[in-house]
Amino acid sequence: MHRRALLTTMLGATAALAVTRTALAQVTPAGAIPTGAYLQMATGGGLFLENTARDAHAKTTNPAVKKFARAEVVEQVNLARKISAYTGGAPIPGPAAAGPGGLIGGLVAAPVAVAGTAVNAAGGVAGGVVGGVLGGPAPAQGMTTDAQKAQILAQLSAMPPGPQYDATFVNASLQGHREALGIHGAYARSGEDPGLRAIARGALPLINLHIARLDRMQAMMGAQPG
Repeated sequence: MHRRALLTTMLGATAALAVTRTALAQVTPAGAIPTGAYLQMATGGGLFLENTARDAHAKTTNPAVKKFARAEVVEQVNLARKISAYTGGAPIPGPAAAGPGGLIGGLVAAPVAVAGTAVNAAGGVAGGVVGGVLGGPAPAQGMTTDAQKAQILAQLSAMPPGPQYDATFVNASLQGHREALGIHGAYARSGEDPGLRAIARGALPLINLHIARLDRMQAMMGAQPG
């Protein structure tokens, strides 16, 4: 199933999932992310990270950026597959057998859904670096909106390859990973569904690893930290 169809299916079934995947209906603890909101934010943020990485892998001439972009696509596809399998959605097809382009060749062939446009994350995603990327002010809650996610993706898609493109991608991906850390971390601590808590907790080590790698790339490029 294509990622866009999967997203639609998951969001449409969110209300039922919170009940059917929990033995008893639970009251969401104060300050916790409700399951429906977690699925929306995790899926929208994941699509944003995946699609910007697809664009970077296709365009960059920087070996470090290309290597990272490949790893990011794999990370997001695998995480989406875990969430889909747990929530009962049709599994995302696995990567194609190695051939021209290897694993990333199969993954990048998938159609790109505009990340965030189907998701109304509460406040969006954190501004900081992304606000600088877009040249606009950060939202009041320090989170970018769905429209801003789409703008970032469109901006990257329109940019020619080169050092400025690479720096813009790294900045956007770093901010997206920081947001993902907050989303998955919050649900791992106090989410209402035990299975999704385990998935969220399992996503954290790789998110942290990618943040460290992006920090190093950003420093090497001389980009301003967010």
